[in-house]
Amino acid sequence: MLMEIVTELGSSLCVDDTLSLLARKLHNVIPYHAIAIYVVKDGKLAARFAEGENSELFSSLEIPLGQGLSGWVAENAKAIVNGNPSVEPGYLKDPTRFSTLRSALSVPLPGIDGIMGVLTLYHNRAAAFTPDHLRILMAISTKAGLTIENALRYSQAEKSATTDELTILPNARSLFLHLDAELARCRRANAKLAVMVLDLDGFKEVNDRFGHLVGNRILKAAAQGIRGACREYDYVARMGGDEFVILMPGLSREDTLARKIDLHEVVSRVGREICGEDILSVSVGEAFCPEDGGDAEQLLTEADRRMYQMKHVHHAQRPARRAGGESLEEPTWSGLTENRRS
Repeated sequence: MLMEIVTELGSSLCVDDTLSLLARKLHNVIPYHAIAIYVVKDGKLAARFAEGENSELFSSLEIPLGQGLSGWVAENAKAIVNGNPSVEPGYLKDPTRFSTLRSALSVPLPGIDGIMGVLTLYHNRAAAFTPDHLRILMAISTKAGLTIENALRYSQAEKSATTDELTILPNARSLFLHLDAELARCRRANAKLAVMVLDLDGFKEVNDRFGHLVGNRILKAAAQGIRGACREYDYVARMGGDEFVILMPGLSREDTLARKIDLHEVVSRVGREICGEDILSVSVGEAFCPEDGGDAEQLLTEADRRMYQMKHVHHAQRPARRAGGESLEEPTWSGLTENRRS
């Protein structure tokens, strides 16, 4: 049975599959009523997997190293047999939460550079775990720790490959994969898709005047604002620099204007809140499937072309507005706002 557990642990790089398999196999050889697998992160144990009684409560725990039962195991790299579950931080102020759990078996999980986590089993009977149960866990702990650590690293690498690190939005690679899938759906269902390309006007000035750290704050806040201004099923990605792309299934050409105004208001507000002045606006270009093309390159090229047309209009208006002491973008967007209201 032990050899079977050890062999099957390395069969998947999916974190959830690995932890679920481990929990299922362990339950066949060690009776328990709850299992929690904690991972060391930023000086704390964070629950990465929990199943059984009180699993929702275990899932919410963040245990400082050295504190409680599992925290002590992580810091000292030693196991505890038949410890008191109620001493886990987060439950000390409300011991009734562990009214059904009376004993715990907890072992450290070694990783490449030290203890990477803790595996703790809980039972509703006092002194439920035996020395044989401890030997089983200790026999598989190294394999389990290395396997879980490898799966976590693979998951992080996979996420990094498709996620922009600064804004936490999907990156360009992820965008193209999602856009291809959306276009395939459009062909099957004869559906429509709007593609919007956005560029932040004034972003270079932010970097020049306020520095790149402020520029990064602008990008993160703008990304969050753009995501918040979209529908739940819209797809927002960062193409790079200060350029973003939004995929909007089913959006009609008539609804585009309202979306542009919403996006302008979001980006302008970010500039005011971070820089204290009206320094940012946004240029938006759009393309529609199937009217403007049926593949990703055609749609993005057309949306990009229209975005630059709007950007040229904005740049052409800047000198006159500066001379008149007015907001750099206000005349253009003010007119659009009036059209929207009418």
